[in-house]
Amino acid sequence: MKNKIQTLLFGIFALLLTAACSDDEGLTQVDAAAPVNISADFSIKQDNSGEVTIYPSAEGANSFNVDFGDGSGSSEEFTAGNSVSHTYTEGTYQVMVTAKNAAGRTAEAAQELVVSFKAPENLEVGITKDAGNPLLVYVTAMADYAASYEVFFGEDPSAAPTLMMPGETISYEYSNTGLYTIEVVALSGGQASTSYSEEIEIVDPFVLPVTFESSTVDYTFYNFGGGEAAGVPLVENPALSSINESATVASYTKPAGSETWAGTSATLNENIDFSSKKYLAIDVYSPAAGVPVLFKVEKAGDNTVFVESTTMTTAANEWETLYFDMSAVDDTQTYSVLTLFFNFNIPGTGETYYFDNIRLESPTVIELPVTFEKGIENYAFTEFGGSPTTVVANPHLEEGNMSATVAQLFKANGSETWAGAFIDLDRKVDFTLGESISMKVWSSRPNIPIILKFENPADGNIATEATTTTTKTEAWETVTFDYTGVDVTQTYQRMVVFMDYGTSGTDTNYYFDDVKIGDGDVETVSLFSEDYTDVPVDTWRTEWSAADYEETTFDGSTVKKYLNLNYVGIETTQPTVDASEMTYFHTEVYSDDFTAFRVKLVDFGANGVYDGGGDDVEHEIEFTAPEQGTWVNLDIPLTDFTNLTTRAHIAQLIYSANPAGSNTVYIKNVYFHN
Repeated sequence: MKNKIQTLLFGIFALLLTAACSDDEGLTQVDAAAPVNISADFSIKQDNSGEVTIYPSAEGANSFNVDFGDGSGSSEEFTAGNSVSHTYTEGTYQVMVTAKNAAGRTAEAAQELVVSFKAPENLEVGITKDAGNPLLVYVTAMADYAASYEVFFGEDPSAAPTLMMPGETISYEYSNTGLYTIEVVALSGGQASTSYSEEIEIVDPFVLPVTFESSTVDYTFYNFGGGEAAGVPLVENPALSSINESATVASYTKPAGSETWAGTSATLNENIDFSSKKYLAIDVYSPAAGVPVLFKVEKAGDNTVFVESTTMTTAANEWETLYFDMSAVDDTQTYSVLTLFFNFNIPGTGETYYFDNIRLESPTVIELPVTFEKGIENYAFTEFGGSPTTVVANPHLEEGNMSATVAQLFKANGSETWAGAFIDLDRKVDFTLGESISMKVWSSRPNIPIILKFENPADGNIATEATTTTTKTEAWETVTFDYTGVDVTQTYQRMVVFMDYGTSGTDTNYYFDDVKIGDGDVETVSLFSEDYTDVPVDTWRTEWSAADYEETTFDGSTVKKYLNLNYVGIETTQPTVDASEMTYFHTEVYSDDFTAFRVKLVDFGANGVYDGGGDDVEHEIEFTAPEQGTWVNLDIPLTDFTNLTTRAHIAQLIYSANPAGSNTVYIKNVYFHN
């Protein structure tokens, strides 16, 4: 009895609530929009019985009724989500579906139904991949006498088929790459059906960086202006080097007699993200130096939206990295089409170019030592916990750090105790050169704990860190971090800085600079380096040298390039170099073909002139079988230059190599240090 009373009271309350709502037009939507997108799926029994099950659907519908279209009238009204069955004789019918919403508004639509007991004939199936998503496919089908189609996509053998109506296009997105068989079965009302199957390969998205190393990416390029059918074959790397160690590269041949604007193009499956980097880099192997390469990026479907940049090759028959300035991109537009023009504005002669590793990159290589002197735009820090970090003009230009630019970490008020910032280096930290790192620091607060951490960007669990504490206030000082026992084989390429670790932020600026391997006490006399201030050099190729010379960009650095090298003289006579307090001579050298390399230092003596007198001293050191195709770091103790008995007036540096007169050598980072 109690339950009945409760039910009765609830019913009265609901009735009163409904009546109250009906008086308030703001609460009751009597005039709701009519249903839209009305359609029906048909499932015909394949037993010649003519029995058809009709599944209507519509947006905003609560119920349906169906006029079967054969003169027999309509079905009873039934709720959405259900179906109705009807038996037909062979023929073509216009089935009318009426949809009704909760407010009683209706809408209707007709759909053709073909009932035939014949097996479908002339089945034609269309299977296409989505232009922007290689995992997505579309299927269409048409056949005589077909009332519906079943589509099997082949990824899950136990999955039920997808029902498709005549004239309909259905889509399916695969979860994994692979080779799949799509089967389409055309159904009529008869027992016989007609089927079609096709294999389709589902591949990974074609996105930056483009490495040509994946077997599950479709690296399809289309040529234009000549040689359209050739495409861009993937071939074995013609010359492995430190610039490009990839096994597989792309090959483009500019056909003889082709248009001056002939080239090749590909469309990525996603837009290029120019938000943090505005340069594109490509490794190129050209048959000649001085070849103009035009790189153009376009908006898919609208080639009037584009940005292009031209760079000249500087080497023949060897890999080099070319950088293309795309800073003119419009941030409101999208770019996904890559177009390359080799030897632009010059007809083809049948020459072949190789290219590889298309990626977003800075034209400047950021590696230890990090001095923040390579252009502010090249140092992109990512902050976390409330510590925005940027590179700024040195606000404390004073003894201890006369660098023009430094990094500023602002630990905002209330920021996390672990707030900090990181930057990804272009090359991993080489801890084989030493297991300590030094850093110059300026703090307005005393005794600040600093953590310097290095991680593998691909796996943050692979990391090493060290802690130190400042000892000075409002003055630059050099602090050292101890990494004794570090695993030198790991790829530590992300540098993470935590200032005043363990304490919440107080709107305080901290400054740091000159992050280097070593204890920070290294002094240098630099002839040529991107990291130190250089002393004057008279010439990098004397008149009596037997070599050709140019300054160029190679492997992301500005370098001295010597071609056809037998020997080359570099002179520093105005003034001479005083290396008497230095203990090492450092140079880095790269060649694909040398078999020996020699370094000679000459001291002109107190009179500063090489006159054959007793104060002229010199010594040469030879390195036999140096490693080819990679940078060789030569850090030579000055004591090894046995006959160089004085070092206060060094005026000549002479490089030579074998095979004499026929090899190419690149030089960088030339300095004395202790």
